[in-house]
Amino acid sequence: MKKSLSQKVLAAILLGTGILSASVALAEEVEPTFELDQIVVTAGRIEQTLADSNASVNVVSRKEIEEKHYQTVTEALRNVPGVTIQNYSATGANYSSDYLYINGTSHVLVLVDGQRANTNGSVSSVFQPSEVSNMDNIERIEVLKGSASTLYGSDAVGGVINIITRKPTPGVSTKVSAVFGSYNKRTYSIYNQGMTKSGFYWTINGQKDDMRDYKDGYGNNVVNRIDSKTYGAKIGQKFGDKADVSVSYSRYKNDYIRPDKDSSDPVAINGKKDNQKYAVNFVYHFNDKLTNTFNFFSRTADLDDNTNNPIKTWTMREKTWGISDQLTYKNGPHTIVGGFDYYKDAMNEYHDQYTPSLTGTVDNKAFYIQDTMEFGPLTFTPGIRFSKHSEYGNKTSASAVIGYKTSEATNVYVSYKEFFRAPYLYELYNPFYGSEKLKPEEGETYEVGMNTRIDNKTTFSCHVFRTNSDNLIGFNSATWKYYNAGEERITGWDMQITKQFDKQLSASLAYTRIHIPATSAWSNENRNGYIPKHTYDIRINYEQTKFNAFATIKGIVDRPGNKSYEKDVLDSFKTVWTMNLGVNYKPVKGMNIFFNANNLFNRMYTDTCYDMRHPGGAGWYSQPGRNFLAGVEYTF
Repeated sequence: MKKSLSQKVLAAILLGTGILSASVALAEEVEPTFELDQIVVTAGRIEQTLADSNASVNVVSRKEIEEKHYQTVTEALRNVPGVTIQNYSATGANYSSDYLYINGTSHVLVLVDGQRANTNGSVSSVFQPSEVSNMDNIERIEVLKGSASTLYGSDAVGGVINIITRKPTPGVSTKVSAVFGSYNKRTYSIYNQGMTKSGFYWTINGQKDDMRDYKDGYGNNVVNRIDSKTYGAKIGQKFGDKADVSVSYSRYKNDYIRPDKDSSDPVAINGKKDNQKYAVNFVYHFNDKLTNTFNFFSRTADLDDNTNNPIKTWTMREKTWGISDQLTYKNGPHTIVGGFDYYKDAMNEYHDQYTPSLTGTVDNKAFYIQDTMEFGPLTFTPGIRFSKHSEYGNKTSASAVIGYKTSEATNVYVSYKEFFRAPYLYELYNPFYGSEKLKPEEGETYEVGMNTRIDNKTTFSCHVFRTNSDNLIGFNSATWKYYNAGEERITGWDMQITKQFDKQLSASLAYTRIHIPATSAWSNENRNGYIPKHTYDIRINYEQTKFNAFATIKGIVDRPGNKSYEKDVLDSFKTVWTMNLGVNYKPVKGMNIFFNANNLFNRMYTDTCYDMRHPGGAGWYSQPGRNFLAGVEYTF
């Protein structure tokens, strides 16, 4: 007899709980930690606890990265409530990039150590997570959900993702690891860091990834090949508590193979990527009240897709560089953050089978200031940003946030934030699809939220928002042109509860609801079926000194793909539940042996869901079925 969906979910939870609680006697107890106590910097460009940030923020911590052995940034972001990711492969490393959504919009700003990581070429490659694929080099990932254009400018409509790299500690340490898994997956990595007594420090990292064809949930073979190399280095000098200067370099190279039209297509398409980045960071503390932070970065992103077919080859040569300087002044009840940003995006070369040539540059200059004022339990934070865009002139974005501590354990907040999003180079200058008459998208986001500690073992947070956009940029399938389609309204809410049952066992449950009504740009709700209406994230963790284990369950509910075909899509593809399990064992100091089982139900599903009628066929890019991962890592 076939089990119902609810029975399967219940069985998964029981199975995960059983595995996690079966090993209580394996090692010593550890003290629990609480998410709301974590320090974050993205919400206000200053250090705050999650509880005091007056924003909806999730953190993927270093501890979580190590215990769950995320192989990519994409994997880590999949477990963040409110984040939706769609890619064309098992890893997102082949083809152009992942589609990334927060609060229902794909206009998301990604930072690495506070420096802009977005590209401004094709609409399908706004962020390439494979560029920072070595997870050993990442300290944490902060995800700010909600508009943040006052502090971060264009693209920060849905939110901001800040990937923060690790800081060296005194002494020298090295970590080496080897991972093996299904589909001939092999990953070898090394991470070395150190700091001398005089304050000189460094990090060096390198990684090689290899992966071949994989099987989807129906057992179909999917053409796939990843052969990538990632390496980077940072050197710096600390001058006591007064100053810190660092220079870093990173490079990512990947030769890949993907299917031509969809995951069932046996025709193999070759491609390659070559991304590089240079960065300089300088922090100077004038005194206890005033600090200055200066950043410079330059990055290139080169893509050559379909190289085995010269007529259809897709070539993209992008370059972005920028500088920023920020002053932080603390005096009594005031914390003032102000500074300027400048960045320039250039498409040096672009052509595909429909676009013979596309080149262009845009730049953006901006000044911003924000003051966080504390009046006892009340916090008021007004801010404003003045931008001058090379194509659209002067723009002003204002914001205001009010937070109130009803008790030591509870903080509530309301906010109003304006934004604008300039069209991408592809939307403006593509001779076939683009239009230089496009207006920038503009609008505002309203939010209400709460963070609370119910007791010393339970935390709860919730967040309600509404985003209003004008001059929404859509694609007209009749004229084959981008155009300003009118207004869009996105509403949603989310909640998350975390419970520490004892010193070993903890669990969390998160729910996200997104609603996008019909507009002239997208003929049906929820961006024509791309965004799920409901998302559930369940985590169960068991932890001892030498042993820990976890189960993660994700439910994507009511995501039919293109709603024009909704009646032809099976309900089992509109709603998908997946489950991952993992265990870690540390037999001796410095060594960790781990095993992960992913997609335990062997579900057949896709991330890229524009046409869900043909599972394993036309327009469908299957995700991997049940697969396994095992590895060993050693730190000395």
